[in-house]
Amino acid sequence: MLDVSVVIPVYKGRPFIEETVLSVLSQRDVAFDLSISLQGPEDGTRELLAEIAKTDSRLKIFNAPTGAAKENWQYVSQQATGKYIKLIPQDDVLLPGTLKRQFDLLEENPQAVLTASLRQVIDDKNTILKKSWGLMGITKPMSGTAVMRHVIGLGMNVLGEPGGVMMRRDAFEQGGGWDFSNPYVVDLASYLHVLAQGDFVPDNQIGVKFRVSSGQWTAELQDVQSQHVISMNKAMHRDYPTIVTNAVLWRGNVMSQVMQLARLMVYKVKGMK
Repeated sequence: MLDVSVVIPVYKGRPFIEETVLSVLSQRDVAFDLSISLQGPEDGTRELLAEIAKTDSRLKIFNAPTGAAKENWQYVSQQATGKYIKLIPQDDVLLPGTLKRQFDLLEENPQAVLTASLRQVIDDKNTILKKSWGLMGITKPMSGTAVMRHVIGLGMNVLGEPGGVMMRRDAFEQGGGWDFSNPYVVDLASYLHVLAQGDFVPDNQIGVKFRVSSGQWTAELQDVQSQHVISMNKAMHRDYPTIVTNAVLWRGNVMSQVMQLARLMVYKVKGMK
């Protein structure tokens, strides 16, 4: 069995996919493969990846089934055969040494099912927007149930985007894979299902550059995200009532609305719509 399977679901990924793929293939000292599933119209991504694959057999290219992000994420994750799985968005950048470091963290903590790193936030021009972000309050090994309560109670995803996260594949699959019940929090909801099965160990280094675009910061989108957070919280309370208690649910719902209001104030100050 491979140590790690890295998967990348792609939809019209030409602008950044080469940088993303090379950031994975340049990882060292850990056995891994990289599966990419392509969805949507041809934009030159396939030809570019085919050229890279000629020089590196670890890269495998698949055609995703017709559908949306849900079908692509699920399909490409099903190609994973490694002990651990990491999904990377098509425009993020994995920093050197991240795969080996996270593999070692999980191997050294056999009860752990998930690790998450700090991340650097960049824009479309690679300008650094935040040098380091994430893991507020979870910088030490913790039980998965404690992390679930902490994260839901904060009303925000301090574990971060998938590129900074590595999970035990068996726990990921037993948790049901990617939970698209509330699409804007698919990553966090899926992590919580995994954490219900074991412990958490933090990766306190910056592991990935997470790229954002202007469309991800609109007030309208943040309003929808807040609604999805509340819906996710209710689902977690239903599925894990002894972990996500009434008190945790109440705090999480209140904090998600507080965070939304805080972001709206930022948008008004900056003149965003």
